[in-house]
Amino acid sequence: MALSETAKAARRQRLVDSAHALIRESGAGFSMLQLAEHAGVSPATPYNLLGSKTEVLHHVIRDEFARFSQRLARQAQAERPLDRLLQATDLVVTHYADEPAFYRGLYRAALGTEVRGMMSDLGQTLWCQLVSQAVAAGDLSPRIPAAELTAVLLRAMAGTTQAWLAEDWPTDRFAAEMTRATRLLLLGLVSDADRARLLASLSP
Repeated sequence: MALSETAKAARRQRLVDSAHALIRESGAGFSMLQLAEHAGVSPATPYNLLGSKTEVLHHVIRDEFARFSQRLARQAQAERPLDRLLQATDLVVTHYADEPAFYRGLYRAALGTEVRGMMSDLGQTLWCQLVSQAVAAGDLSPRIPAAELTAVLLRAMAGTTQAWLAEDWPTDRFAAEMTRATRLLLLGLVSDADRARLLASLSP
């Protein structure tokens, strides 16, 4: 008997959740057979519902971006777009520090070209919206196009995150380094009052 679309969606999510758990436990080097066993399905089911191993990782990444976006909508509620952008960069630390083993495995998987490209595309879409809102509100100077500024901001955040994972920084240092990387990047694009505020946030 064929599965209904609802049942397929539920089984697909179970596979994505299992992939998430396997990445957290031992990195992204799991096999499709291990994924099937963890999810309690037949060996053919991951291929039938998700496709290749790369597609499995794509589903995990999409799911992760959705979780972060939902958390962002709940927690980054400042009135000014600039402050929402800053809250979002702070939330990266909180969100990643909740599951360091998972993000270590995910970042290692991102060394693969296809996975890295998808993470970059999704990140650009999510963060460019925040940057564009700050530019439109006059919180950030329009001298640098929003897409270009977003790309530089993402590189700064990714570099900080990779250093946290590689060097096993404590969370407070991760937070301090993320604050430094993102605020310094924005100093030349904000008003004098906001510049003073950003500089104050960098003080020990």
